[in-house]
Amino acid sequence: MVRTRRANRYCVDCSARLVYYPRLSNPKAPNEHRVLVYACPDCTDDFEKPKMFSIKRNKVEEPLETVEIEITQLKKKVITTKLS
Repeated sequence: MVRTRRANRYCVDCSARLVYYPRLSNPKAPNEHRVLVYACPDCTDDFEKPKMFSIKRNKVEEPLETVEIEITQLKKKVITTKLS
């Protein structure tokens, strides 16, 4: 099985690392239906009812624009001397 690297998610209240809940998530669903569920162990008082975060993808009409940038840089002349 291929291991995929997930981005680290952090709590908005205490900035602790969130714990991923794979049984409540549906990571293989199409983008418009995909929901990833996380919980914060530091903000949770009762582990029967953890503080949960669900992350969905937003659908944007205009995706990110691409901009072409041309970098022009002068090359320095390198002077080499021979040592005898």
